[in-house]
Formats: sequence, C-alpha cells, structure tokens
Amino acid sequence: QESGVKVYGEQRGSAVGDFDRDGRVDLVVSQNGGETKLYRNEGGKVGLRVRLKGTKENPEGVGAVMRVGDGKGKWGAAREVHGGSGYWSMDSVVQVLSREGAGGGKLSVRWPGSVKWVESEVPVGAREVAVHPDGRVETIR
Repeated sequence: QESGVKVYGEQRGSAVGDFDRDGRVDLVVSQNGGETKLYRNEGGKVGLRVRLKGTKENPEGVGAVMRVGDGKGKWGAAREVHGGSGYWSMDSVVQVLSREGAGGGKLSVRWPGSVKWVESEVPVGAREVAVHPDGRVETIR
C-alpha cells in the first residue's frame, strides 16, 4: 500500500535494474504459474548509469562498491555490485546512482579485494559511463 506497487498472486523472486535504460531503476517480479511482471519506473528522478569493466576473472566487478560525490567530500549512498539477490533472480550489474544531494561530479569505486577507493571525474552531461579498475571512465551515453 505504501509503495504503490500491487502484485497479486504468488511471487517467486524479484530484481531491480534499469531495464529500459532511462536512468531510473525498474522492478521485475516473477510469479509461480504466472507471467513475469515488469514495473517501469516512470516518475523517479534520472540517475547516472554505471557499468564496471573489471578484470578477466571478474568482468562485471561483482563485489565492488561505488558512490557518487560532489568532489568536496560529500558522497551519496554506496551501492554494491552483487551476483545474486533472491530466489531465481539477480539484480542488474549496471547500477543507477542518484545525483541528488551529492552533486555527481566524482565517482568513487572500491574494487573487490581492495581497501582503496579509486576516484574518477564524471564527464559533464554523461548519462551512462563505464569505469575501469585504473579509474578510466568511458562515456556510453
């Protein structure tokens, strides 16, 4: 009732991801004996889509933690890339980070197995970026 999302039936799993690549996190829910349902987020604020380009052994950077900041020490919420999220479901490895409050000028990633945060500049106007372990950032869109 509070979220505004009503899913009837027997749910089996759910996952979040930006399925339509519009910079807003969507929700997909699978059901026992029923159709999988996709709930598109049409009202949320657009965020920065971040895709990690990890190592040969871990190309999606599973285990990495990322956050956006203003470049002056103020950081937004941290997001982790993980490999599983529920029964027969997995959230997207492409994270959508909010630019609200933190400014969105810097991107910081702590790669798996490291305690160090690697900071990079977010290109002006970028809606989607790919980040490499050395901190190099490619604008995708």
